[in-house]
Amino acid sequence: MKINGREINGPNRVTLVLPREQEEDIAIVATAIPDMSGVDKYLTPPKPPANQKPGGAVEYNFQDAGYIQQLAAYNVQKIAWIVLESLKGSDIEWETVEEENPSTWVNYQKEMQAAGFSEIEINRVCNACMEANALDESKLEAARQSFLRGQAAQ
Repeated sequence: MKINGREINGPNRVTLVLPREQEEDIAIVATAIPDMSGVDKYLTPPKPPANQKPGGAVEYNFQDAGYIQQLAAYNVQKIAWIVLESLKGSDIEWETVEEENPSTWVNYQKEMQAAGFSEIEINRVCNACMEANALDESKLEAARQSFLRGQAAQ
């Protein structure tokens, strides 16, 4: 695919370098996930309880405490999947995280802590993963301004 004559090759990437004074700096590359449906192979979103009303209409109870708890657990696992999937290109060897076992996905945080990463560094890694997979308004505005400066120069 080309846009304005420029070939587009591959998903967005964000590189995060964590400095280490006693050893080599740690470079982590978070890569955008082109197809988020891969998580569906492992997780099923919870469904709220439903009540059938007279006349056949179905009403879902999105305020059900059990549903809210299941949804929160599902979201934690899905975020963990996004982080792990985004970090695949960084060639990280996890000891307790198993790709095929969703219950282990959240272990990435404990493993990173055990390896000496601070909570802030772990958050930076997670933010890089989210940044690779999303665009915020400030990035869009910066790209827009850069594009418009290029147009004005022509």
